[in-house]
Amino acid sequence: MNFNERLKPNTEFIVYNPAAFEKSHLSILNELYLPLIHQDAAMVYIYLQESSAYHEALEIRFHKEIMDALNTSLSSFSKVLEKLEGIGLVRSFVSDEAHDDLFIYELLQPLTPESFFKDPMLSLYLYNHIGSNAYKAKKERLCYPSKPANFTEVTRKFTEVFQAGDGSGFSIPEDSLRKDNISTGPNVDLDDFDFDVLFTHLKGTKIDRAFFTKEVRMLIVKLSVLFDLNAYDMKQILLSATTQYAGIDKEQLRYEARKYYQKEHKGKLPEFKSPVTEPSAQPEQQKTENSTESYMERLELISPLDRLNDIRKHQPSDNDLKLVTDIIAKTSLPNGVINLLLEYVYQQKEGNLNYPYTMKIARDWEEKGIRSAKEAYQSIMEFRKQRNTKRSGRERQGERRPSWMDGSKQAAPSENVEKSTVPENNGVQKTAKDDPELQKMIDDFRKSR
Repeated sequence: MNFNERLKPNTEFIVYNPAAFEKSHLSILNELYLPLIHQDAAMVYIYLQESSAYHEALEIRFHKEIMDALNTSLSSFSKVLEKLEGIGLVRSFVSDEAHDDLFIYELLQPLTPESFFKDPMLSLYLYNHIGSNAYKAKKERLCYPSKPANFTEVTRKFTEVFQAGDGSGFSIPEDSLRKDNISTGPNVDLDDFDFDVLFTHLKGTKIDRAFFTKEVRMLIVKLSVLFDLNAYDMKQILLSATTQYAGIDKEQLRYEARKYYQKEHKGKLPEFKSPVTEPSAQPEQQKTENSTESYMERLELISPLDRLNDIRKHQPSDNDLKLVTDIIAKTSLPNGVINLLLEYVYQQKEGNLNYPYTMKIARDWEEKGIRSAKEAYQSIMEFRKQRNTKRSGRERQGERRPSWMDGSKQAAPSENVEKSTVPENNGVQKTAKDDPELQKMIDDFRKSR
């Protein structure tokens, strides 16, 4: 299911949080998770944790609450939620009923420092992200010494201290009570590794299937993802990490997997970083595109009501407010798309935010599945190109015509002027440099901020 198809400001959600969020959990979040998920994701997680204390258990809430409290858009929230899900701090569920838009966000407590550093994926991800010196320093801060040797335990048993009374009428409660709900680490599935093929390779060896507990299987999945290991590779590693009587040694398994990978890759460790955008090959074009991207990103972070106040110099009319609130309530368009829509109509209609015309465009963009300001800008450019094509010749038979085209502002009298606004460039992507109207939007936007 496409998450954004059912996520709107009035979409309901429930926070499932049976465990307490303690100060120690916050310390671990800041120390170990923050460098990996960054501050936006950490703030969403902390907000869901802290705000659940002020609501009844399983109380139905609305996503508009998150948007207002964190000053974020639904598209930004969706991206942040992906990080929290992937790293194992949140589990998301959606109602199976097609017309029942209800989500459940189950909050998981952070791993203990010991579990975090022993998780092969998280520990290596942190190591690659902050470097060896910072990694070592964090590990040393979170270390705790072992108990001194040469001591015998003399702790008394329960039955030596307490006596059972009359248990008539008592039964063990079957209710769902508050409990720890600790993360299992990165969100991977046992199906991500083919254990049937592995067991075929292991026939005739000393390794018994009984050794493969759920914990061992999950470790094998993580190691296979981390070091790109297939079933045959894993067989070679298991042979070195298993004894007939003690079974599979998990620490030895981690060591052997790393050793196997480094042997195949000349001593290097795998790169495990967040994806980044490739730099443009053309410096001048990149500079212009960066300006446009910055403008689009800022539109994504601003509430449409705030942008309306900027456009109207903090004196919006009742019709303006009705238009913006209706777009938010009646469509699933994210903030960035709504803000660019307001900018576009404001320019096209010379300051008149016409309600029917704006709503037609909003519904057309929603139907097209436009989810970002950048996609909205591309839709505007495509419309202009279609309009120019129609003027230069007869419109192709059967071509779909968006309903909001009929309400658009009339083009400049000179066809040459219109063509110079959207030049034919043989497939080269247009930027703000090629579009005076968008450049004017950017300039107006900067002045109003």
